[in-house]
Amino acid sequence: MRLRQRLVMEWLAVALLASCVVAALTYWDSLSRFDNLVHDQLSAIDRPVPLSDVLIVKIDEDSLAAFGKWPWPRTRHAELFDQLAENQPAAIGFDILLSEAGNPDDDRQLARSMAGNRNLFLPLHFVFPGGNGAEYDVKRPVEPFSAAATGLGQVNLVFDTDGVVRRAALCFGDKASGKEWPHLIEQIYRSVHGKPSPAYDRLQDCDKNLLMPFALRGGYPSVSYAALVNGEVPGAFLKGKVVLIGATANGLGDQYPVPLGDGGTLAGVEIMANLYGALSRDDFVIPIPLPLQLLLSLLPVWVLLIGFWRWRPRTTIMVSFALLFAILLASVILMQFALWFAPGTALVGVILVYPIWGWRRLQATSDFMDSELQNFHRSKIDIPIMRSELGPVDVITGQAEQLTHAISHVRDLRRFIADALSNLPDPMFITDLDGKVKFVNRLAQAGMEDGAQDLALDDMLNRFVSPDDLSEVKEYLDQKHRPTKQDYVDFTSLDGQIFAMRRAPVLSDDGTLRGHIHYLADITEVAHAAQQREEVLQLLSHDMRAPQAAILALLDGKEGDETTGRIEGHARRTLALADNFVGLARIDASEFAGEDVLLAELVAEANDSLWPLGKARDIRCEVDDQSDGAFVSGEPSSLYRSFVNLIDNAIKYSPDGGTVTIMIRVTELDGQPFVSVAIADQGDGISEEMLGHLFERFASDDSLAHSSIKGAGLGLNFVAKVMERHGGHICGENRRDGGACFTVLLPLAPYLEEQVE
Repeated sequence: MRLRQRLVMEWLAVALLASCVVAALTYWDSLSRFDNLVHDQLSAIDRPVPLSDVLIVKIDEDSLAAFGKWPWPRTRHAELFDQLAENQPAAIGFDILLSEAGNPDDDRQLARSMAGNRNLFLPLHFVFPGGNGAEYDVKRPVEPFSAAATGLGQVNLVFDTDGVVRRAALCFGDKASGKEWPHLIEQIYRSVHGKPSPAYDRLQDCDKNLLMPFALRGGYPSVSYAALVNGEVPGAFLKGKVVLIGATANGLGDQYPVPLGDGGTLAGVEIMANLYGALSRDDFVIPIPLPLQLLLSLLPVWVLLIGFWRWRPRTTIMVSFALLFAILLASVILMQFALWFAPGTALVGVILVYPIWGWRRLQATSDFMDSELQNFHRSKIDIPIMRSELGPVDVITGQAEQLTHAISHVRDLRRFIADALSNLPDPMFITDLDGKVKFVNRLAQAGMEDGAQDLALDDMLNRFVSPDDLSEVKEYLDQKHRPTKQDYVDFTSLDGQIFAMRRAPVLSDDGTLRGHIHYLADITEVAHAAQQREEVLQLLSHDMRAPQAAILALLDGKEGDETTGRIEGHARRTLALADNFVGLARIDASEFAGEDVLLAELVAEANDSLWPLGKARDIRCEVDDQSDGAFVSGEPSSLYRSFVNLIDNAIKYSPDGGTVTIMIRVTELDGQPFVSVAIADQGDGISEEMLGHLFERFASDDSLAHSSIKGAGLGLNFVAKVMERHGGHICGENRRDGGACFTVLLPLAPYLEEQVE
């Protein structure tokens, strides 16, 4: 089963890897150079026939030799347009930018000559980025020429990643909003046919580029610019033609790589002639949409992946070659329907998935055995059983021998564990998911003549648990989730012993629950010790406090001398010592049970309780409450005792006639709201030796105290424990202007915290 699961996981991993690679290559068009190469070869199979009604007027080397260095004066172009006006071509595309003004007289002459021609279209271009934050600026021909022309069109070229012009952008801008610039050739097509081209009508987005079929180099008829101007071209050769005028001489920089397979370049005006042919024939090749491209690329990969589960290796390799051929054939067939399917990603997917899966198939069993044996040796428990060393053999045989020894070791280990569990010093038994006892150790089976095998859990409990504790034990066992602080239950057995029962899950190697272990630890002595501790605490909290309270009651209201005052002080000290000691002992023995406490009111009560102490030495305790009625979640008794200790210390270390300041605020610490209580005195401050030990047990320094009553060093330790129990903080420091200050931070109660937020 583990081997099958591993093979499934590896198959899923290979499938996911291959699919992700194919998807990534498709999305980022990473194999565009290879796909372009395939496209160029396929497009050469059936090149289109050039249109006979297109004539290219070339500014070639002969024209440059006849008329001199470029650029020519605009009067030269005026002569050309005068010749064209006499012969009435169907449309004229003048692929020369006229976006800068020249000699005014020459410009006017050229504009008049242009106006004499019908369906004359001029190019415009774009400047990136545009001015004033615009994406681009449109550079039109200067005004005399724009007015003389029938229309304007953009002549942007689209370059693929390999720098070759294969695609055409029929417009630039946003077609959906009507703010687009059609291509110059699209404008010419509309003037000749009286409507937009079908390809343009189908175009939904100007960013959608179409693959353009190219005729053979030199397929479109052409004449030299100089020959036309000099009247050497018969008029009939121009009449009714679409005349495209542009530079073809190599020195003029209007040459671009095109997919003609000969590695040469083509002039921009010749590219426009091919574009007009594609518009007229409506034979653009449209790349299939990305989702369909991804689907067709993944299809052969998944055919092969699914076949891995059914086919033999011989069949698989034959199908792999067949799929490679089918992918290329699909590109050829779709090309005949003017659709382009880039085959590169599909080919890579098949080439990638077959060797990876073939390698995993060959290695799966060996890797599985090796991995499991390594895991076994890492987790193997050493037991006193000798095994013979393995001799030198080949890898597979060695793995088989190791597996045999591992199985034998597991058998020995099982016996070893059974013996160890049987001799545990406490009762222990294991149950399955149905509550049947499957294993008991020696102590748990004592007194059972027939044994405890397959005994019900309830029957097993009846043998150990007294009737008074049975319901509590069953409630513990029925809990779905174990408690976090006390994951056990105490009970008294039928013979008076006290046990702590703990249940733990029995899990298989894959984490499946198989049963439970029930361990019964004998805690009779520990329980008796806890009972004795509680009795001691009762003694401290009652029997030791009662006489001191009686002493204070006898002294209350009587005018006493110095001896009476000392007796009262020592009685109060004994009471505080007993309270702090009992509080410290019980803090960790009970769970936190908080309630909403108005902290300012509790602090005020603690302060009022110490008024007689302050009055006796003329010390004022001033409470500055700016907490706006803040509540905390706490235990009132321990909090009250804590603030009594802190205020008592402040009075103790303050000089006669001094002032103790208690400030209550709402503040933030690390983004969490807290209530801050700062208690400051005007004493001599905390000694340097004590600053780092303030909250340790029995840490006390009364050398700076102004009271004759000395401390035992439990008060601040008690306060620190209480604040930690409440999720708060306490710190002590010396103030710059003298005296000590203790600051307590307690979290706001949850509902008040929400209001603050």
